[in-house]
Amino acid sequence: MSTKAMHIVAVTTSLSEDSTTLKLTNRILGQAASAGESVSIDVTTDVINVRNLATALTDMTLTGFRSEALESAFAAIAAADAIVTVAPVYKAAPVGLHALFWQLIDDRALNGKPVLIASTGGTARHSLAGDAVLRPMLSYLKGIVVPTTVFAATDDWGTVEGGRALSARIRQAGEELVSLTATIIGAGHDDLAEVADPDSSAGAAAVGTQRASENRGIVDEFDPSNVTPFAQLLEG
Repeated sequence: MSTKAMHIVAVTTSLSEDSTTLKLTNRILGQAASAGESVSIDVTTDVINVRNLATALTDMTLTGFRSEALESAFAAIAAADAIVTVAPVYKAAPVGLHALFWQLIDDRALNGKPVLIASTGGTARHSLAGDAVLRPMLSYLKGIVVPTTVFAATDDWGTVEGGRALSARIRQAGEELVSLTATIIGAGHDDLAEVADPDSSAGAAAVGTQRASENRGIVDEFDPSNVTPFAQLLEG
């Protein structure tokens, strides 16, 4: 079986050098690499820490000017095969700096790219925060968000039971990401079957993504130039 290549970029907002957000990012990327290795896919990864772009993002918000560092980060997103986005949750929402990064990127930056949403927080009460805020935004950017999101609470790092549950979520989401990405870049159905069972949510998502990828490049229903004028619709 020939080895194929896949590049995944993680966008994380780690507010300290040893944060749980960064730890979660690295674990997800490691799981994705393992999932790829199991089906002869060479997964390479890069990490963009939005913390390092805080000033550049503020400047762009106020002036519209993109710094060289911000241009480089946006270019890395555009060149990636898949994206992992990881943010800490504060007061029931992902930290604003993280959301700002996605609000300022080009509207089509994620066009057709699989995206995995993950977040960290103090308690499980915040487990849906990343999904509620980021999934609509990433979908607006035309990203294909995998079904499973990963949330890591404080207890997930400090207890055996929590650690097992977190590992299971990371494994499921990582496999879904690799499966979807492999479909889009043409890895082949035999390889995909080893990553996600066709009857599982990952397999079903992969089939749907394949159909979507086969249609990429044709008419964009959201392009204003392709929208039928209302007056014309009234004419019948």
